[in-house]
Formats: sequence, structure tokens, C-alpha cells
Amino acid sequence: MTKIGKILAVFIAATSLAFAGFAIATVFGGPDWIQMTRAGYLDYYKFSQGGAPDYIWTATRLADGSQVATSKRLPEVLTKVLDEVSQKNQEVLTELSDREPNLQTRVDALTRAKAADEIALQAYDARQRERLKTTRKAEADLGTRILEVTDAAIKVEEVTAARREDVFRFQQQLAEVRGDDFRLQEIRRQLESLLIQFQGDEQRARAREGLLKEQLK
Repeated sequence: MTKIGKILAVFIAATSLAFAGFAIATVFGGPDWIQMTRAGYLDYYKFSQGGAPDYIWTATRLADGSQVATSKRLPEVLTKVLDEVSQKNQEVLTELSDREPNLQTRVDALTRAKAADEIALQAYDARQRERLKTTRKAEADLGTRILEVTDAAIKVEEVTAARREDVFRFQQQLAEVRGDDFRLQEIRRQLESLLIQFQGDEQRARAREGLLKEQLK
């Protein structure tokens, strides 16, 4: 039996028990008719009693205010209302019974679609988990690479700082060498001047020597 069939069976059983209770109360007498008008399955109806001299009971539908039954005896009014309720329930049951095959077909289709969706969802979840795993690994690799690059940048900065110190030291040494070269050029000029002076003195000395030799002859 399908789920819809089970629901229909339970509904019919509940309705049958309700009417059976009403029938038993009617047969054995002494029911509280006023209390019965407050039953849950009569919530869509209104029961009212007119004034003297007839005190006629009237049942109306709450949906549109139309009259269902009137009588001086409340049990007769209740019977007509219950007949209408039974008829409506039977119509609902007939409609549900007619719709049951289509509904069951739809339930079966939805069940198959749900199974297919669950398989697709599991596959999607597996792909997403694998993608997340790959992303996390790439993130970890990127973090390692960033640390390596940062460390290399620090080392390059250290080397650059050391090279700056070397350049500064070389510049100082170059300035010293240029100073020494300038001093050497000054000394060379002085030596050249002394050499020229020495050559002049030598020439003069030779000239005097020649004069002395001439005088001694």
C-alpha cells in the first residue's frame, strides 16, 4: 500500500469513528447536543437558536453564511450538517483516490530525481573537496615561496648594503689615490725643475771650466 493509500485509510477510519460516536449517542440517548456542535469537524458551521415561541435551531456555513438546516430539534439539524460533512469528505476521498495514481507517479519521479540529485551532489561535493584540497596546497606552496622570496630579498639587501660599503670604501681609496697622484705630479714637476736647474748649473760649470783652462794656457 502506498503512503497516500495509508493516509486515505486513516482518514476514512477517523471519519467513521466520529459518525459512529454520533450514532451511538443518538441511539442510547442522553447526549450533550450543545457540546457536539463544538466538535472539531464542525468548526466550519455555526449553530444558533431562535427565540420564542418556536426556539428553532439553525445551522449556517461560516464560509458564505448560507443556511444548511433548520429545525425545532437540534439532533435533526446536526444530522443534516453531518450528512453534508460526510458528503464533502466522500468527495474529497474520491478526488484523492482519483489523483492517487498521478500523485504516486509524481512521488516516484521525485524519488528518482532526488536519488540522481544526491549522486550529483555527492560528486559535486567530492570535486569541491578536491578543489579545496588543491587550493590549500597551492596556498601552502605560495606561502613557502613567499618566505623564500622574502629571505632572498633580505639577503640581496644585505649584499647591496655590503656593496654600498665597498663602493664608499673604494671611493675613499680612489680619492686617496688621486691625492697621491696629485702629490706625485707635484713632486715630478719639482724634480723636473731641479733637473733643469742642475743642467743649467752643469753647463755654467763646464763653461767656467773652459775659461779656466784657457786662462791657464
